Amino acid sequence: MSIVYLKQSEDREAFVRMAFQQFDIKRKAEGKKVLIKPNIVSHEPYPTTTHPEMVEACLKLLQGVAREVIVADGPAWDAGDAESVIKEHVLKKSCDKFGVSMVDLFVQGIKNEKARSFELEISRMAFDCDLIISLPVLKVHGICDLTGALKNVLGFLSTDDKRRLHWSLDAHKVIAELNEIIKPSLHIVDGVQTLINTNELRHGGKPRTMGYMLAGNDPVSLDAVGLELLGKVEPRLRLKRINDVLHLGYAIELGVGDQGYEIVEW
Repeated sequence: MSIVYLKQSEDREAFVRMAFQQFDIKRKAEGKKVLIKPNIVSHEPYPTTTHPEMVEACLKLLQGVAREVIVADGPAWDAGDAESVIKEHVLKKSCDKFGVSMVDLFVQGIKNEKARSFELEISRMAFDCDLIISLPVLKVHGICDLTGALKNVLGFLSTDDKRRLHWSLDAHKVIAELNEIIKPSLHIVDGVQTLINTNELRHGGKPRTMGYMLAGNDPVSLDAVGLELLGKVEPRLRLKRINDVLHLGYAIELGVGDQGYEIVEW
């Protein structure tokens, strides 16, 4: 049974510190190359994308520990030029404070990888780092019901594959199968503020306050708890359970995570 660590708090730095301690991240990162994967959907600030305090808390804790730290993501296929989004994003200012590079995930090119059902174009950086720390924002999603720990790995897909998700691929199966290939060591999920209706302001997302932070290494359990939390602010999710969310159901079938979990409140 997985453990989901949950705290009702807006103190992101303190929560990140607790999560690092619980999962022994500083020891695991010692002398290693670490990739911090925020949720940079577009040019929009939090809660569409990861809060700067989340990134800065991670960078502070990894200073002088990791051999190299990189912050990287691949924005949504319809967000405009990825390089420009990254270069002008508010999170780049956080990285600049610590002298850490923030880049487009595809600066090192792509690797063709065979998932169970698909041939996928994945960022080479997913395979080039020793440790991945995922920093998703918990939000409602128009197609996938919710976006959280599982869906955050979609940033590793090429722009062409992201576009295919909306036209010819089964997005739910891609999310589940991609999580078999890419396995972050830690997910720290920000549910302090969220968006209901959908996951971006530009597409009709509406801000709401929930006030929670979550952490764990099992993305299925984290998203199951996230579904419960979102159900309190999004009417259409109120009666939904784990297997009603297709990518969660597929991920459970593939053994990506555990639908049984224990919540530990910090």
